[in-house]
Amino acid sequence: MLNPMITARSTPNIALIKYWGNRHDAYRLPAADSCSITLDTPSVEVTVEHSPVFKLQSFLPDGTEKVLKEKDTARIEEHLRLTKEFLAKRNLPDAIPESVSIVIRSAIPPAIGIASSAAVFSALATAYSALASVNRALPLSDRDATIIARLGSGSAARSIFGGFVALKNKKDHEENKDIDSAYAEQIAPANHWALHDIIIVPTMEEKKVGSTEGHHLAQTSPMFQKRIEAITVLRQQECIDAILKKDFEALQQVTEEDCWDMHNVMQTQTPPLQYLNDETYRITEEIEDLRAQQHLPVLYTMDAGPTVHLFCEEEALDAIRAYAHAQKNCTIFEAKVGQGAIIKE
Repeated sequence: MLNPMITARSTPNIALIKYWGNRHDAYRLPAADSCSITLDTPSVEVTVEHSPVFKLQSFLPDGTEKVLKEKDTARIEEHLRLTKEFLAKRNLPDAIPESVSIVIRSAIPPAIGIASSAAVFSALATAYSALASVNRALPLSDRDATIIARLGSGSAARSIFGGFVALKNKKDHEENKDIDSAYAEQIAPANHWALHDIIIVPTMEEKKVGSTEGHHLAQTSPMFQKRIEAITVLRQQECIDAILKKDFEALQQVTEEDCWDMHNVMQTQTPPLQYLNDETYRITEEIEDLRAQQHLPVLYTMDAGPTVHLFCEEEALDAIRAYAHAQKNCTIFEAKVGQGAIIKE
C-alpha cells in the first residue's frame, strides 16, 4: 500500500433548505432532502497520511493548537471507521490505511453558525478519496466522496461540490437505511449565479449544544413531521427551481420560510434548543425593513447559531455591506459562491 501525504482544502456551505433531523443517526442519513450554496471562504485544510497509530491535531484561525475534547477525537475516529465500512461495501476494504495521522488547519471559528464541520469533513472525505484512488488505482466518484463526507457531518456532503448543491435521499429511502442511501449532487456550478454572502456574527462564543446532538432530538418536536412533508412535497423543488431560473424573490421566500420553520422545530424539541439571540432577531427585522424600503435583492438565513447570512445580488452588495459593518460588536465575513473541495498539489 502506498502511503502518500495528501492535503485537501474545502469551505463551508450554507443551506437554503435546511438539513435538520435524521432517519438514521449513525450513518447521518437525513430525514429530508436539502440544498445549499457552497462558499469560497473561509477555508479548512486537512492533511492525511499513514500513521502506526491514530493521531489528530487541529489548529485554530490564529494558528494556535486547539485543545480537543474527547468527543471531537472520537467523532473523527468513528468517521474513519465508517469510511472503511463504506469502502468495504464498494469492494475496497484496504483502500486507506488502518491508522492515519490527521492535521486540521481551519480559518473558521468553530460552532458559531458558519458550518465549520461541513468544511472539515468534506476536506477529510476528499483526502480519503484521493488516498483510496492512489492505493487502488481506481478513482472514487464525486458521489462516493459526498457519501464519505456525510458520514462525518450530514451537511458536509454538499461542500464536495461548488456552486449550488442538493443533498438527496434515494427514492426508496423510507425503507432503505443503507450507508450509501443519501448523497449530494450539484444543481448548478459556481458561475451560474453571482451571489454574495455577507455574514454577521453577533457573538464568537461557541454554542453549548452542537448540531449533532440537536439532530438526534429533532423528531421530538410536534412540528418536525409537518416540516419534512413540506420539504418533500414542495419546498425543496421550489428552491431548486428558483436557483435554476435565478429568481431571487422566489429564492428569498422559500429560504426564509424554511429557516424559520427549522428554528421553530429546534425550539419545540425536547429539550428545546434556542440558537438565535436578540441580535439575530433585530438584524432580520432590520433587513426586512431595508429590503422593503430600498427594494433590495437580499435574503437572510441562519444555521444552528445566531449568525445571520445575508445573500444578495451585486446591485445590493454596497448597501448590505455598509449595513453589516455598521453593526456594533459583530464580526463580519464576506464570501461569494465557491468551487467546492479540492486536493492541494
